[in-house]
Amino acid sequence: MTPGEAVMALTRHGFRFRLVGEAVKVRFEGEQTTDLGAVQPLLDLVRQHKEDVHFFLRSHCPRCGGCAFCPDYEGHPLCMACDWTALVELYPGLQQKH
Repeated sequence: MTPGEAVMALTRHGFRFRLVGEAVKVRFEGEQTTDLGAVQPLLDLVRQHKEDVHFFLRSHCPRCGGCAFCPDYEGHPLCMACDWTALVELYPGLQQKH
């Protein structure tokens, strides 16, 4: 598993990541029923690869764990998963099936 995949898996478990300067900050916002045995190896992987995690977090959605973005009209990145409705309003062609 790559460090980025570990971050995405931890995000699904309720952990939230953010960058503060060069530091990676982690906060748990999930339910208290999270299995520590399942997340501990992921947290260890994140700690062991801080530089890779820092690189990944520069293009990571802190809400859903995804990493696919599209800009709005002002150039601000919108997450393709979390902000899909807003993106379809901005770019109607996104909802067309090919």
